[in-house]
Amino acid sequence: MPLTIKSLNGDTNFLLTFSPPSTSVSSHSLFPGSFTILIDPWLTGSATILSPLFSISERKGSPCIKSLKELDQEPDLILISQDKPDHCHEDTLRQLPRECQSTILAAPAAAKKIRSWKHFPSQLVQTLPEYVEGDAKSLYRIVLPPSSPRGSCGEVTVTLISAKRDISGLHNGIGITYRPPCTATSVNSTSYIDLPISPPPTPRSLIAIASSPRTIVPSPYNDREKTMSVIYSPHGAPYDTVRPYASSHLVAESALPLTALIHSFDRVDNPWYLGGNISTGSPGGLQIAQNLFAQAWISAHDADKNNRGISVQKVQILKYTPDKIREMLLKDSDKNKKKSNHINEIQIVTLASGQEYSTARG
Repeated sequence: MPLTIKSLNGDTNFLLTFSPPSTSVSSHSLFPGSFTILIDPWLTGSATILSPLFSISERKGSPCIKSLKELDQEPDLILISQDKPDHCHEDTLRQLPRECQSTILAAPAAAKKIRSWKHFPSQLVQTLPEYVEGDAKSLYRIVLPPSSPRGSCGEVTVTLISAKRDISGLHNGIGITYRPPCTATSVNSTSYIDLPISPPPTPRSLIAIASSPRTIVPSPYNDREKTMSVIYSPHGAPYDTVRPYASSHLVAESALPLTALIHSFDRVDNPWYLGGNISTGSPGGLQIAQNLFAQAWISAHDADKNNRGISVQKVQILKYTPDKIREMLLKDSDKNKKKSNHINEIQIVTLASGQEYSTARG
């Protein structure tokens, strides 16, 4: 079951394509049951906070497309993680027609900002719910109908994972899961089996929170297609914030190991009076990658930019290469043989503009 992650601007604008298990990488976008999510599009112009005197950012590299109109097809969902202009970019989003078919799902402040532009009908812009453990309404759910009458529905879920006491509003995460619809004929296929609308309960003996309160053990089931899972956190979210979502929703959906962590590599810090930590980088992503047994860690928000203004005069950036990240992961997991074996298999990926990563290829 391939997931393809394509970088559109080499920074934090991604196109995610989830596809059913029998789909080839080349045909996934046209296959029934596929689902596409466009994340934080920024393709043109600069990103200004308050005024150019305070903060203005310009990309050094060029995006692989100049307009959202150049996409092969409209995405099923446009996901905006926060209201900062390098994530919620007005000029880029206005490239979409007023009556576009894509739903715009945005964090609360970003949804309010987008509605204020009065470019899109209000019903097109939906507010992304914040995850609350045990509250089904805190998950935005999209049903994927089967392609045959006897098939079962699939489902996409999206939720906002917010850090407590985060004054900057930067350190959140987005949790995404994808379960494909299944046809009746697929029961006889070696590729995947017919799934119920909701996955069956999982015995505590097979999926459980380990004795360590900071470790999550994934399901060992191999007899069914697993729900795919992605956590997108370009500035980094504390693992303690992510853990309740993982230990409840991801466990219930049999969505572990985590399919992909999209998270910054580089650590970015400002003095406390200019916002403090901007991006936790690799030091912040280690626990998520290790404890959720991430199969891939994709770099986000690490592209070189021309940053100017008062807010960036004292910024400090500590860069991390994929080799350094693997070294950190191995060092941190030396005492846990199971984790050490997993670290050797994790894909640590940087994507330039136009490049893509696919789980079908690794």
